[in-house]
Amino acid sequence: MSITLGSRLELTAKKYPSRTALSFEGRKISYRELDDLSSAFAGSLASLGVKRGGAVAILLNNSPEFAVAYFGIVKAGAAAVPLNTFLAAPEIEYILSDCGAKVLVTSPEFNNITVSLRGIEIISTGGAFEEMISGRNELRPYPDAAKEDEPAAILYTSGTTGKPKGVMLTHENLLSNADACVKMFKVTRKDRFLLFLPMFHAFSFMVCLLLPVTIGARVIILRSVKPFSNVIKAVVFGRASFFIAIPPVYNLLSMKRFPRLILRLLPLRICVSGAAPLSKDTLARWDKNYPIPLLEGYGLTEASPVVSCNPLDGVRKPGSVGLPLPGMETRILSEDGSDLPRGQVGEIAVRGPNVMKGYLNAPEATAETLKDGWLHTGDLGYIDGDGYIFIVDRKKDLIISHGMNIYPREIEEALYAHPAVRQAAVVGVTDEGRGEVPKAYVSLHEGSAATEKELKLFLKGRLALYKLPRHVVFMDALPTNAAGKILKKELRK
Repeated sequence: MSITLGSRLELTAKKYPSRTALSFEGRKISYRELDDLSSAFAGSLASLGVKRGGAVAILLNNSPEFAVAYFGIVKAGAAAVPLNTFLAAPEIEYILSDCGAKVLVTSPEFNNITVSLRGIEIISTGGAFEEMISGRNELRPYPDAAKEDEPAAILYTSGTTGKPKGVMLTHENLLSNADACVKMFKVTRKDRFLLFLPMFHAFSFMVCLLLPVTIGARVIILRSVKPFSNVIKAVVFGRASFFIAIPPVYNLLSMKRFPRLILRLLPLRICVSGAAPLSKDTLARWDKNYPIPLLEGYGLTEASPVVSCNPLDGVRKPGSVGLPLPGMETRILSEDGSDLPRGQVGEIAVRGPNVMKGYLNAPEATAETLKDGWLHTGDLGYIDGDGYIFIVDRKKDLIISHGMNIYPREIEEALYAHPAVRQAAVVGVTDEGRGEVPKAYVSLHEGSAATEKELKLFLKGRLALYKLPRHVVFMDALPTNAAGKILKKELRK
């Protein structure tokens, strides 16, 4: 029998039927209930004509219904397609058309979007969804006939140009990544995971839902990161021990000071940062103010998504995204595809059981990204003598000025060291004399002030002259995606 996401949930439910799987706004769902509810939903999907190999989309905010729908879809043999809740109707219509989904699980919150959709069965929470899971005491049979090498999820990721591509992740991809994360983070069923980043995002889904489900741990679900006071309350009163967030959250927390006694009494034992680069300045402030290890990791949707992380036990290197997860291989490649020695910058390539099956309906893009089983990430970096990975920049973000390579992330790190800077991003702009020059976009902390001249003088003592941005543009806030990653393609426009 193939090991699938559905069968792993069933196994956990048999081992720990009465353990709390999900807690949400005073409501608790045990592993037995999560398994039963998702099985009932799977049977209902089958009665609607959902078949093995099909696709069912999810447009939901953080909630237990998201988890029930996700596991129900994969138990029905289909692939779940979580939709970014910040997308506009035309963007969602494109994804639904591309993946061929005939069913959409959503809620009344998104009526303004779903009202324009045609040719798709809409299942809404508070109505049809509850009816479909109400038969949990008389479980209908469901066709959990998917194989471990078949897609369990299709996650749409947008590049710097063009339409978003559907990343096909198999049951094996996802489960192997979950198992590797268990080893890397040394988690057990006694841990409590706080989930407040969007559940549709690969990072939060993997680390804060699928991983705990595989070991029988509890997931504390929050609707969102706002208001942030709710996150703090969930840590304190929910007794969370495992916390993942994006760099802006850690930057905010690093500036707060809590009494040492309070920090020692908290059960929080591990914090992980991902989805975007963590500045060295933020990490230094965190280590000064908190006795809790903050581990920076690295991943991408095409790798299910976690690739590496600084170890919980052992050396944590500032500026590094750590060591590869167990079972993963990494290489640094030159432009011609040959291996580069330790310490030299090139494109990062990874290989392992978590690497995607390919892009849906995009064989050329798949062939360009997957070569001989190696995933070419598009990220530039190097591996040091101890095997730690350092990300330098995105390959497409590289700026070449007068033949000199300029890595925007290096300039951004220097900008983040200025106490007034809250966000920073650097892009290349065309220059007749030099080919390209760096242009910086920054937003400032509330109540702070800085001028273009001041920032340039600040950078002058930290960077080579050819790396200095020719222009600095101030904005109230830089455009970001749901994971907090700054959207440089919007800045380039």
